[in-house]
Amino acid sequence: MTAAFGGRLRELRKARGFSQRELAAPRYTAAFVSSVESGRRAPSTDAVAYFAERLGVTPRALTTGEDPDHRVRARLALADADAQDGAADAAYRKLASEGIFEPQCRLGLGRLALRRGEIADAAREFAAAARLLAGEPAHVRAHAVAGQAACLRAQGDPRYAAHLLHRVLTEMDLAALPDPAALVAIHAQLALCHADLEDETAAAASASAALSLAGPREAGSLADLHLTVARTLLSTNDLAGADLALHRAGQARQQATLAPELAACRLIRGRARRTAGDLPGALRDLSPVDGPVSAEAAVELAAVYADLGLRDQAHDLLPERLPAADRLRARLAEEVGDHEAAEHHLRVAADGYRTRGPRRELATTILALADLLDRRNRPEDALTALRDGLTDVLGPGIGKA
Repeated sequence: MTAAFGGRLRELRKARGFSQRELAAPRYTAAFVSSVESGRRAPSTDAVAYFAERLGVTPRALTTGEDPDHRVRARLALADADAQDGAADAAYRKLASEGIFEPQCRLGLGRLALRRGEIADAAREFAAAARLLAGEPAHVRAHAVAGQAACLRAQGDPRYAAHLLHRVLTEMDLAALPDPAALVAIHAQLALCHADLEDETAAAASASAALSLAGPREAGSLADLHLTVARTLLSTNDLAGADLALHRAGQARQQATLAPELAACRLIRGRARRTAGDLPGALRDLSPVDGPVSAEAAVELAAVYADLGLRDQAHDLLPERLPAADRLRARLAEEVGDHEAAEHHLRVAADGYRTRGPRRELATTILALADLLDRRNRPEDALTALRDGLTDVLGPGIGKA
């Protein structure tokens, strides 16, 4: 260690403005410092401790070149970047350029790009994180895999995304590494993949798995509290305590970044519970849902209220310009005998599904419309609706055939 140690000792001494004599006094001589700096002599443990104290660093930092204080402060900078809402690109890139927490920085950059809809950029950042983490245990790589899966879903390939997620999940299982944070991220993405593939049973199972392991919904506030603790402890030079607080802040922040996915999981599980007749369970899942899926959740919650006979509450919840909402309006109208309104809402819903999909929902809506028309003794209109619907669902020429 003598040459490397001597070089670090010389650099720190000059950075502090000490001469060899000033650093050595009163316990050692300038000649001793010179011999250590040149690598001709190895210092004793006592000498290392003495020089470290004089230079204001830890003996470990002086011996290995690792500076725990700098690392903890860099970790605090990473936590601050994670806490920023969409404006942390520069902070992540600065930390990454220093080679400190680069995989975490790449993950952060990927999340920001994904949130902005910059899918190609997000995919590059998640791929970079995966390369940096190659060789690490499966649970460490899981968050990069979840990010890559999110990009694949956004690019229209949920099947391959699910394959990647199942593969890392199997690796974690075989290695007996059931890290809760990693499992939440993987299962949440799996739920979305299965939903995209219209496998409702698998989607509900993955959503339940993610939600069973998820922490408190106020994870962002919890992370902020841990950050405050970390800053306080760092100001008192309690590096170990600050590092522990930052670790806890990081765990809470990971949960907070998954808020949109977990909201979708509650929607998926709530829908499954309603289908199974578990209306109280569906209410618990759907009532607090917010975020990008809130309109869909409102329709599902309205359907639960309708199942409970609470028609007014159901009507009040339904959003505008959503095909599923129009279909539920049709159901509510038919229940009170307003068949004209029911037909109108079903036709509006069908038009919405023609534009946005999915085709399965369009088919369900067309069947409901045809059934309504048939019950109203309008068989020709019912056949026309079915023929046109088949053309829309299966392609031109099918209905005519």
